[in-house]
Amino acid sequence: MNKAIPYDQRCQRTESGVAVIWPFLNVQRSRGELELFLDTNALTRSKWLSELSEDQRRYCVVNPWMAIQEQWLSNPSFRNEPENRINGWIKNLEQYGVKFRPGYASDQVELLIKNEIALRRQFSSIVPFVAIMKCLLSQKMPVDESLARLKEMGQSDIPRFTGVIALTALGVSLKKEQAFKLVSDPKPAYSYLSSFLDFQPAGKDESDHMNVSYLRNRAGDLNTWLGLPILRQLGLSIGSHSALATGDKALHRLIFRAIPPVMTHTGATTFSVAPNELSQKTYAHVSEVALSLQTRTRASLDEQLARMKTVFKLAKAWTNDQRERDALDEMFSEWWLPGHGMAILPL
Repeated sequence: MNKAIPYDQRCQRTESGVAVIWPFLNVQRSRGELELFLDTNALTRSKWLSELSEDQRRYCVVNPWMAIQEQWLSNPSFRNEPENRINGWIKNLEQYGVKFRPGYASDQVELLIKNEIALRRQFSSIVPFVAIMKCLLSQKMPVDESLARLKEMGQSDIPRFTGVIALTALGVSLKKEQAFKLVSDPKPAYSYLSSFLDFQPAGKDESDHMNVSYLRNRAGDLNTWLGLPILRQLGLSIGSHSALATGDKALHRLIFRAIPPVMTHTGATTFSVAPNELSQKTYAHVSEVALSLQTRTRASLDEQLARMKTVFKLAKAWTNDQRERDALDEMFSEWWLPGHGMAILPL
């Protein structure tokens, strides 16, 4: 469990642009039945399935729940006819031998309706960290000063989401090494994160500032990275027989590669900085920030509320744009707060 598995042994790329990732740094991929979670890219552009081996498709159980919940929370046209849309996706997947039980689409819609408030809370939990990352990487500031601000923030009484804070430290360091490329990758590592954080007004209801759509979309993308560790923390049997298919380049080219989740002997999950992937300087910077985050015992509901209020307040202080502060207030009051204390319910 302590051995780091090289990324080229945990990531299988297809010519269609989707990558299948065994996400945990220290869990070896294995043969046999595989539960394969899909992001929206992998669900809506299913040709990549034809590029997997016959054995992989035969023993593959496809789980599109991550993509479906993201569409429910971000795509109004999907909400207008969710069952028809899900059935359409299923039909495309079935041409490659993927099987779904009868009534699958209606069951998913019922699950979405039952859990909407809890799902909105889950998505919005990392929104303030997205805002802080965007603000910090947009500022002209020496690396040491930026990292010091991150470490100071990490010592505040906030949710200590190691992975997202480490990812921000990675962005800060790579911004000063913009020519650096990961081994066998054609593009600079920083370009993936820069593109990920760029505003995308075409087709995504984003603007030239962080509005609710922008914050929701980026949180949804990062939820793909955080999803399997969260499921494992909730007690699901996530390990060598679970993988993720994603077409998001920032995720499979950089984020999963540099800041992968790790499975501990207790079954809990955490995040780490992958060895032998980054330059020594960047590895040291990111590791220093990650190691400065002391883990704590499970928080009470009152503590969770206080900490989330604090990190949203910190995020608002990092921006000088009132429109962005208003968007953060909306995400807290209308997305996070109503679901406070709620667990996701099964069918």
